Amino acid sequence: MQNNPPQILILGGTGKVGKTVCEYLLKHTLCQLSIVTRHTKPDLTEYAAYATRLNSLNFDALNKEQLSQHCKEADLVISCIGPSQIIGSSIADVCYQTATPYIDAGGYDPLLKHLNNLVANEPAKAPLIINAGLLPGLSGVYPKYLIEQYTAGEIIVSLQVSYVGCDAWSYNSAWDIIVGLGDFGEQRGFCYIAEKQLIKVPFYKATQKKTFPAPIGKVGTMLIYSEELRRLINQYHIPNLKVYGANIGPKAAFSCAIAKIFGQYKTPEKLAKAAKRLASASAKDMLKREPIYAIQAEIKLTNGQQITGSLLTGDTYYATGTVIAIAAKYMLENNITAGAYSLHEAIPSEVIIDQLQAQQIIQLTTTTNNTLKASEAT
Repeated sequence: MQNNPPQILILGGTGKVGKTVCEYLLKHTLCQLSIVTRHTKPDLTEYAAYATRLNSLNFDALNKEQLSQHCKEADLVISCIGPSQIIGSSIADVCYQTATPYIDAGGYDPLLKHLNNLVANEPAKAPLIINAGLLPGLSGVYPKYLIEQYTAGEIIVSLQVSYVGCDAWSYNSAWDIIVGLGDFGEQRGFCYIAEKQLIKVPFYKATQKKTFPAPIGKVGTMLIYSEELRRLINQYHIPNLKVYGANIGPKAAFSCAIAKIFGQYKTPEKLAKAAKRLASASAKDMLKREPIYAIQAEIKLTNGQQITGSLLTGDTYYATGTVIAIAAKYMLENNITAGAYSLHEAIPSEVIIDQLQAQQIIQLTTTTNNTLKASEAT
């Protein structure tokens, strides 16, 4: 434990996700928060009760020289800005160079690969956690939680994970969704892992109907590649993995399909147009829908047992901010070995899941061999 209150820089602290992070940390820790903003006079009146623990810093977070100076005075940097692929490694590089612990709401595969290369050449001197949101983020934490809580050390034959989401995506979020359709430049297409080998399949073999708990029901999903879950199955020596995903807002789903079919993730110009169209389409979807995000995981063991778990949450931005804040609080209170991590590799899965349940942000249902074992609804 530190004698002085931890000093935290929050980049993007005035956005939907950033505000949730600020509120959580002010309520649940004694830290001092510095919100980095390009606005000369940000409105912080909603934090009036914590005025002595909060201030704003007016500079561009992508200015490496300025960020570097402030990192030297910080115990932790939290980035809630995006889109991740436009920002690239700028902020992470500064934290790596200044040995400042770092949590990023996004990051995705290219940043993780970049950080792994840096650390391979010269070990990091602080923990650098990316993908600390829902997808990726909670999408890796929840399957790991099921493995740790229900498999009792039995050998796992296969893991299948499906995600669905529906919300009014911001342009930043839509940008990352569209670029993700192209596997972040890897062009893997529709694929899965069988006996540790990547298997590609044609479009007509990539679909699958999945039934999620109410209010979602049966949804059509598509095979996708997940670096986050590839790392998870390597950790547990799981030979087989299938990952499915779907945007369940009909207009947003159509927008994603068009972007995928016509390869609009291949150039920045087309990507930007596709992101604007997706943001607009999702906003129209949400005129008649409520936001929701769900994960379903199926784990098969060598003893014939099957474990199936489902997680549901509503406001994705609030849930994302809370996940980041829980990770930040844990990092402040515990020693995490320096290195580059996805969220599930750095923070114990039960810490995140238990806290989300305590705050009634998620609903869980778990069955073993089709027999209800645990249902925790909020």
